[in-house]
Amino acid sequence: MSSIATLSARAIARTTAFKTSKSRANARRPARHIARASADVDEALAKAQCPIADVKDTIGRGFVIVDIRSPEEWQEGSKSTWKKICLAVFDEETGEVEMNPYFMGQIRDEFPNTLSRILLVCDDGTERSEIAWRGITKAGYTQCKIIQGGSEAYFKEFPLTAADKRVWKLADQPGEDLSQLVSGVSMNMDHIFESERRF
Repeated sequence: MSSIATLSARAIARTTAFKTSKSRANARRPARHIARASADVDEALAKAQCPIADVKDTIGRGFVIVDIRSPEEWQEGSKSTWKKICLAVFDEETGEVEMNPYFMGQIRDEFPNTLSRILLVCDDGTERSEIAWRGITKAGYTQCKIIQGGSEAYFKEFPLTAADKRVWKLADQPGEDLSQLVSGVSMNMDHIFESERRF
């Protein structure tokens, strides 16, 4: 059995077990508590929506756009400055969606501080963004928003240019390697005491 098939079987088993245990737990809780919790999440999700007109201002306040679309969608159009962390990919042969099991780990690596300002973008700003938002906020991140309308609305309002696709890299600079300098002071003091050595 391939490792992907093993992972899929395990994921299905875990999902089934999770749904069963969750339904048992929900059966013990009064319906009003479940409805209230659901309403709170829906209200928070509604507040997390960032209209296209406010995107530039939101970025100006320190939010970083995280493109959660698939690598194939990135090829079709994405800005080089956006962080690219795929949430899921669609397998055209099988017709199934495969979730990225490392998504939250990649978010934590890229944004170790739970106060980081994250602005999610998928193709249309609905299902994938909501799934990612729920996972990220559940992990304790308090500054996570979703671009309303996703990349479709964003690129309609702010079309991609050649400069948006350009990846900037720093070229090697000629001259002395200054990587050992800290606050303008060399930590290597051997040259100062060289004449006074007696050993």
